[in-house]
Amino acid sequence: MSLKPRNLTEQLVETLGLRIISGDYPVGDRLPSEQYFGEEFDVSRPILREVTKVLMAKGLVESRSRVGTTVRARENWSMLDPDVLRWTIQSLPEQDFIDSLFDTRMVYEPGAAALAARNASEEDLVRIRSAYEAMEEADTTSDLMDPDLEFHQAIVDATQNPFLAHIGRTLYNALKYSIELTSRHPHTHDLSLPRHKAVCDAILKRDSAEAARTMQILLEESRRDFVHVAGIDETDHQ
Repeated sequence: MSLKPRNLTEQLVETLGLRIISGDYPVGDRLPSEQYFGEEFDVSRPILREVTKVLMAKGLVESRSRVGTTVRARENWSMLDPDVLRWTIQSLPEQDFIDSLFDTRMVYEPGAAALAARNASEEDLVRIRSAYEAMEEADTTSDLMDPDLEFHQAIVDATQNPFLAHIGRTLYNALKYSIELTSRHPHTHDLSLPRHKAVCDAILKRDSAEAARTMQILLEESRRDFVHVAGIDETDHQ
């Protein structure tokens, strides 16, 4: 396999990162030698060493003298790293990905909505309301995507908590993918708007408890939408 000259390091990081996360190189295993990869990809050792440094920074591998480069346990992976997150999305079956993502969203988004209701500035409230109004004006499911993403990011930004805001931005690609999956439902627009309106109204009224409750309902029902379009037995997810 020969890589194109443009940014060899980046392309090789992509290839090996996806192999690691997909399990082609299991946890604890030593990666093939630099000579092996050099021949497979037709790249130099300095490039391979730079690739190893990047993968180490992402927590995927560790390198020790006389041992070589080995795959680290999953708990050491930087799961919120945009590349690691994207590779995880690519490697997991849709059902497993949705399960993991919705578990994550249920942990932080209802709480974020409650904090937004309490801490949002007037500009934050305008941004949240504007995102919802843009959702109302969307003519197609694809037109709904960007304002839907903006709505959720505006809420986590409105918490005034930089850590939550960072989590929201880090999960952007995963959230986009989950919205794409749940948008396969034939009545996405009609189902989505009242759920988002309920959250929007609660935050605008600065009702923290109601904001958390309506966000939880939004996530639970969005999860059911995916189950419906994917034809999954709901009893497997009780």
